[in-house]
Amino acid sequence: MRRIPFARATAAFAIAIAALASSGAFAGEAAPSSVPALASRLRYIGRDSATGMPALVDDRFIAEVERSYKLYGIEEFKPIPAPPPGAVDIARVAIPAIGVDNPAGRYGLDNHGRLDIPQDTRTIGWNPAYNSLPGEGGATFFAAHYTYAGRPGVFNRLSSLAPGDEVAVTLTDGTVHRYRVTSVVDYALESIDMGAILAGREGRESIALMTCSGPVATHGYAERTVVLADRVDERAVRPR
Repeated sequence: MRRIPFARATAAFAIAIAALASSGAFAGEAAPSSVPALASRLRYIGRDSATGMPALVDDRFIAEVERSYKLYGIEEFKPIPAPPPGAVDIARVAIPAIGVDNPAGRYGLDNHGRLDIPQDTRTIGWNPAYNSLPGEGGATFFAAHYTYAGRPGVFNRLSSLAPGDEVAVTLTDGTVHRYRVTSVVDYALESIDMGAILAGREGRESIALMTCSGPVATHGYAERTVVLADRVDERAVRPR
């Protein structure tokens, strides 16, 4: 697993956002009109919140990063629930290499403006207002706890995954979509750009899985383990 320091990760995310900007693929654009754009509701740096264009890595950018990190988990907003489910939803996520085969739940934004996650040790959360459903050709983001209430969470062993490991996502209609891990990286919390992670890589259907990692700091764990995986099956497996 690779660990990315703040300065290097910031530059990497700026490049990723530049690519997304040129294609018009921003996570906030896909959200329903009743849900605020990520650029204005989630305090993660990487785009200019007024223009949506890539933010310059200058003194202002660095100041915003520092401010965002200081206010992480402190500023309060009105929670936003997940939108109502459609005809098909995500049912389960299985990661055989680490013994995970757990139910998935729908979540919105918490009272700090962050993507909400399950408050238990067994559920894997996804945020449908800012994600694509597997099979739609976009990106899907999953998050779950590393530990919760002193017990190991469902993603406790996420960092032990390696490129080539498989992730299977089962929908409520029985369809199974399979993905293969391409990278496992630990990022410093203040360097995470959720817009880039939610948008995924252009032209590829993919998933991202994230959990806490690293040493415990003022606002909890100081790092986040991010696993990226690309879809490997050309055709989804449907139940017979």
